[in-house]
Amino acid sequence: MADQLNIANRALMAVGARGQISSLNPSDGSVEGDHISTLWQSTFEQLARTAHWNCLGSQVTLPLLAAAMGTPENPDGLTLPVPPTPWLYAYSYPSDCLDVRYIVPSYPASTGLSTPAFPVNVAAASWLPTGGQIPFKVQKVTLAPATTLLSILTNQQLAQAVYTVNDSNPAGWDSLFQEAMVATLGAFLVPALSLDIPLMDRCVKQAEMAIAQARIRDGNEGVTNMDHSPDWMQARYGGQGYNLGFGYGNGFNSGAGYSMSWPGGGGSFGD
Repeated sequence: MADQLNIANRALMAVGARGQISSLNPSDGSVEGDHISTLWQSTFEQLARTAHWNCLGSQVTLPLLAAAMGTPENPDGLTLPVPPTPWLYAYSYPSDCLDVRYIVPSYPASTGLSTPAFPVNVAAASWLPTGGQIPFKVQKVTLAPATTLLSILTNQQLAQAVYTVNDSNPAGWDSLFQEAMVATLGAFLVPALSLDIPLMDRCVKQAEMAIAQARIRDGNEGVTNMDHSPDWMQARYGGQGYNLGFGYGNGFNSGAGYSMSWPGGGGSFGD
């Protein structure tokens, strides 16, 4: 099973380094170990944001922080803090979230013995293509004079977030995502270790191919139909084409939202 040390040493091999490291966190004190310790998290986070990777996906019911006056949760405007206009709800941003992909509604469990406490706005799955994806916005919200929290603003009641988990432990990664991380980390290591520009250019191209291959395989892991635009793609695009505005989401295979800023001012890589 791959771990961070395994990925790091494979990255060193990919760039032709003669030595290997024995510890990454903390560094073993070698030049290679120090550079990899510095580059690891930022490289992973940039790679993780290049697509809606299945191996990094999670879904959670969001804790409610604030509700607009007149909503069932805050009818008098005094029960809870009020979110910024024009939003009805503010939810807690997941602590392990790297990137919110989209918002879906919760469906309250029903035993048949009672009516759900807040049945409003959960009858239709409005995130599906027929209704378009649910708008949302991520920003800091002041809930009290000394309390400001990063929040998810939306008009969806009982909201759940589908998001990218900030999990840099390779044990849970898909094998092709591991290869993409190996190649990407290698590309960032070249200027730190050797300043060999031709080698860096070759490593960047190899990383681009590894990322593209991983994204193709990841995107094909599900039901697709080439005769029309698949429902899952329409849902990710929010029924709005490639619209990235107001939190409608950047679809997995859209060119927008997919980029890597490579070392040496080589620009970014996207579809």
